[in-house]
Amino acid sequence: MPWRRPRKKVERPIDVSRSIEESLEDAASGEEEEDLTELATLDDATITEAATGEPDPEHAPGALAAKLHETLARSDVVVVPRRRTDGPASEASVDLAVDAARGLRLKNPVMTASGTFGQGLEYAELIDVSRLGAIVNKGTTPNPRPGNPQYRIAETPSGILNSIGLENPGAVEVARKYGRAWAELGVPVIVNVAGYSVEDYVYVVHEMTGTPSVVAYELNVSCPNVKGGMLFGCDPSLAAEVTRAVKAETDLPVIVKLTPNAPDVVAVARACEEAGADALTAINTVLGMRIDTKRRRPILGTGSGGLSGPAIRPIAVHITYQVAQAVSIPVIGAGGVTSAQDALEFLMAGASAVQVGTATFADPLAPLRVIEGLAAYVREQGLASIRDVIGAALPGVEE
Repeated sequence: MPWRRPRKKVERPIDVSRSIEESLEDAASGEEEEDLTELATLDDATITEAATGEPDPEHAPGALAAKLHETLARSDVVVVPRRRTDGPASEASVDLAVDAARGLRLKNPVMTASGTFGQGLEYAELIDVSRLGAIVNKGTTPNPRPGNPQYRIAETPSGILNSIGLENPGAVEVARKYGRAWAELGVPVIVNVAGYSVEDYVYVVHEMTGTPSVVAYELNVSCPNVKGGMLFGCDPSLAAEVTRAVKAETDLPVIVKLTPNAPDVVAVARACEEAGADALTAINTVLGMRIDTKRRRPILGTGSGGLSGPAIRPIAVHITYQVAQAVSIPVIGAGGVTSAQDALEFLMAGASAVQVGTATFADPLAPLRVIEGLAAYVREQGLASIRDVIGAALPGVEE
């Protein structure tokens, strides 16, 4: 990432009579020209090129820019992040390994949540992703999806609402574009699969077969079934059907991500286990909405969206606690994990691993801090491994 000079702070007043989104747009508009000028300087480009992203035929690039363009034009060059190996020795001094799913052993119980970590490459220049137990990529569908109309994100107390709409380039392109780069990351990749029919899920898994570093599939069953309109994850029989079909397509572990919006989450969990699921993720986002009181309309372009962040953690811990008692396969806890203390709640509630999601928006180092905190806890408590705390809070477990 190129060095950027510190920008002189310019105070731009916020009009409190307007919606916060509109005010923030106006406040940021004055920085656009500064950004274009700075980008043009860094990239040896004209202002027009920086603004449009298209080359200016009348602009002759400098020697460095010409060399860069020549290199990038070569078909045999793939830009991949550099793998780092400078993780703290303290992590290696304790046993953090867990079975996150049947047949899936991870070196530590911390992974990223789908939709919050992109394809993993976006964060690779900020953190050493090879230190993570695994990453879960952005939801992948059979065909490319442009996503939902704006606004797609709205801030809430202790969380955010999102309605991204599964924006992604489609299964074929994800496998082609990211496979080699994932191999360079040095971290297991769990592909999050989404669709609107059973055939959609099977197709994605089929196209991703053989993709480097892919170790498992996580099924997003919070999608509506086109035949009946009900979410796959709200109907035990539908959830079981898609689980069974994907299990028949792959030998890799299949994880089903449960929706908290189901009438009976435990019933869905049991149905997925009976259909062959190797693990369950608890939970996906909670349905919610915000209203712009000035416009008298929902803030999100689709009206409702998924609530994530610390606000839903008690809900997620509760469902993890219930599901862990109902099934014999591993459960992955997700929902508002921001620290090792949060992760320990999920582990003691019966989760074998955790996913860190929304926290990475505010602090890209959050997943690594969780790993470090868990390692410190194991060491300070004199435990043989992190596995000693899994399910410690469940009924019948001695203190």
